[in-house]
Amino acid sequence: MSTLLYIECSPRRTDSFSSQAAAIYLNALPEHVTVEHLDLFDGKLPEFDAEAAAAKYKVMRGQALNPGEESAWSAVVGLVEQFKAADHYLIAAPMWNFGIPYKLKQYIDLITHPGLTFNPRPGGMEGLAGGDAVVIYSRGGNYGPKDGRPDPYDHQSPYLKAWLGLVGVSPVTEVAVQGTMRPPVGAGSHLDHVRDHLEELAQRIGRD
Repeated sequence: MSTLLYIECSPRRTDSFSSQAAAIYLNALPEHVTVEHLDLFDGKLPEFDAEAAAAKYKVMRGQALNPGEESAWSAVVGLVEQFKAADHYLIAAPMWNFGIPYKLKQYIDLITHPGLTFNPRPGGMEGLAGGDAVVIYSRGGNYGPKDGRPDPYDHQSPYLKAWLGLVGVSPVTEVAVQGTMRPPVGAGSHLDHVRDHLEELAQRIGRD
């Protein structure tokens, strides 16, 4: 048995192209894969507030926490443990203003801490998570590479690949659903050109 953590990043849920693409992937998974669904817009993410920030630095210095800090830090540790327990990751993220939704950034800030998801080393960073990831992007326009160079407006891919690498998730496979603000070409769907690829990626879990 293996566990996949599905991180859904759109408040539009089934009306979102990123969530629709994720559904294609999830429906093609082998039976032995258990899916844990993390909906970032369900209102359950804690704030990384003054107490959480104070707790972080006290933990780094080996200092005792007061009750409020203990509560705030326990919520952070719980999210970290959920993340690190997964063998595989599926992140479905729409493009918002050339980047990622603010709730995904909040989640990343909540779980990314030295000693929890990474450790600084003399030769670079040591990721403390593991596993592999499929990252689905949905974009109103076409922000793929142009003339062999990254699109300057694409702040999704560089950021998420850098973060996943920091925490030790590799390899990362990216799938982009582009041009969703325009009607699809012909009578098909925006999802048609990624459907086979998503299904193959899902079924690969059972072969690896």
